[in-house]
Amino acid sequence: MSRVVEANSSNFDSILRSTKKVFVDFWAPWCKPCLKMNSLIELIADRHDSITFAKVNVEEFSELASRYHISSLPAYVFFSDTRPAQSKIGTVSEIELERFVSQAA
Repeated sequence: MSRVVEANSSNFDSILRSTKKVFVDFWAPWCKPCLKMNSLIELIADRHDSITFAKVNVEEFSELASRYHISSLPAYVFFSDTRPAQSKIGTVSEIELERFVSQAA
Protein backbone atom coordinates (compact mmCIF):
# COMPACT_ATOMS: atom_id res chain seq x y z
CA MET A 1 0.00 0.00 0.00
CA SER A 2 1.33 3.40 -0.98
CA ARG A 3 2.19 5.97 1.67
CA VAL A 4 1.82 8.74 -0.93
CA VAL A 5 -1.61 10.39 -0.80
CA GLU A 6 -3.31 11.66 -3.97
CA ALA A 7 -3.98 15.31 -3.24
CA ASN A 8 -6.72 17.31 -4.95
CA SER A 9 -8.60 20.58 -4.58
CA SER A 10 -10.89 19.07 -1.94
CA ASN A 11 -8.32 17.51 0.38
CA PHE A 12 -5.16 19.60 -0.17
CA ASP A 13 -5.67 22.07 2.68
CA SER A 14 -6.53 19.30 5.14
CA ILE A 15 -3.37 17.41 4.11
CA LEU A 16 -1.33 20.55 4.82
CA ARG A 17 -2.88 20.80 8.29
CA SER A 18 -1.22 17.49 9.18
CA THR A 19 0.72 17.49 12.42
CA LYS A 20 3.65 16.26 10.34
CA LYS A 21 5.72 18.08 7.76
CA VAL A 22 4.30 17.54 4.30
CA PHE A 23 6.21 16.68 1.12
CA VAL A 24 4.24 17.43 -2.05
CA ASP A 25 5.20 16.16 -5.48
CA PHE A 26 3.70 18.35 -8.22
CA TRP A 27 3.59 16.22 -11.38
CA ALA A 28 1.74 15.58 -14.65
CA PRO A 29 1.02 12.35 -16.55
CA TRP A 30 2.68 13.68 -19.74
CA CYS A 31 5.89 14.58 -17.85
CA LYS A 32 8.42 11.77 -18.41
CA PRO A 33 10.78 12.96 -15.62
CA CYS A 34 7.78 13.02 -13.26
CA LEU A 35 6.90 9.43 -14.11
CA LYS A 36 10.53 8.42 -13.65
CA MET A 37 10.51 9.87 -10.12
CA ASN A 38 7.29 8.14 -8.97
CA SER A 39 8.90 4.91 -7.75
CA LEU A 40 11.73 6.82 -6.08
CA ILE A 41 9.28 9.00 -4.18
CA GLU A 42 7.41 5.87 -3.06
CA LEU A 43 10.70 4.38 -1.84
CA ILE A 44 11.65 7.53 0.09
CA ALA A 45 8.13 7.79 1.56
CA ASP A 46 8.45 4.26 2.95
CA ARG A 47 11.56 5.38 4.89
CA HIS A 48 10.00 8.45 6.54
CA ASP A 49 6.96 7.75 8.70
CA SER A 50 7.28 11.18 10.31
CA ILE A 51 6.46 12.97 7.03
CA THR A 52 3.20 13.05 5.07
CA PHE A 53 3.84 12.49 1.35
CA ALA A 54 1.33 13.73 -1.21
CA LYS A 55 1.21 14.21 -4.97
CA VAL A 56 -0.74 16.70 -7.05
CA ASN A 57 -1.55 16.07 -10.69
CA VAL A 58 -1.18 19.62 -12.03
CA GLU A 59 -3.07 18.75 -15.20
CA GLU A 60 -6.18 18.04 -13.14
CA PHE A 61 -5.59 20.56 -10.35
CA SER A 62 -3.80 23.45 -12.02
CA GLU A 63 -5.14 25.87 -9.41
CA LEU A 64 -2.95 24.20 -6.78
CA ALA A 65 0.13 24.59 -8.99
CA SER A 66 -0.79 28.22 -9.60
CA ARG A 67 -1.26 28.88 -5.89
CA TYR A 68 2.35 27.86 -5.23
CA HIS A 69 3.82 29.28 -8.47
CA ILE A 70 4.81 25.89 -9.86
CA SER A 71 6.07 26.46 -13.41
CA SER A 72 8.47 23.52 -13.91
CA LEU A 73 7.95 19.81 -13.33
CA PRO A 74 8.57 17.73 -11.42
CA ALA A 75 8.51 20.09 -8.45
CA TYR A 76 8.80 19.06 -4.82
CA VAL A 77 7.70 21.36 -2.00
CA PHE A 78 8.04 20.82 1.73
CA PHE A 79 5.35 22.45 3.81
CA SER A 80 5.67 23.23 7.48
CA ASP A 81 2.71 24.67 9.39
CA THR A 82 0.77 24.84 6.09
CA ARG A 83 3.39 27.10 4.45
CA PRO A 84 6.01 26.22 1.82
CA ALA A 85 9.36 25.84 3.55
CA GLN A 86 11.70 24.36 0.93
CA SER A 87 11.46 23.34 -2.69
CA LYS A 88 13.37 21.49 -5.40
CA ILE A 89 12.74 21.13 -9.11
CA GLY A 90 13.62 18.40 -11.58
CA THR A 91 14.79 14.83 -11.68
CA VAL A 92 17.16 14.02 -8.84
CA SER A 93 19.07 10.96 -7.70
CA GLU A 94 17.93 8.80 -4.79
CA ILE A 95 20.78 10.19 -2.68
CA GLU A 96 19.84 13.79 -3.50
CA LEU A 97 16.14 13.23 -2.79
CA GLU A 98 16.92 11.42 0.46
CA ARG A 99 19.16 14.32 1.52
CA PHE A 100 16.45 16.87 0.66
CA VAL A 101 13.82 14.96 2.64
CA SER A 102 16.11 14.30 5.60
CA GLN A 103 17.21 17.94 5.87
CA ALA A 104 13.64 19.19 5.76
CA ALA A 105 12.30 16.61 8.22
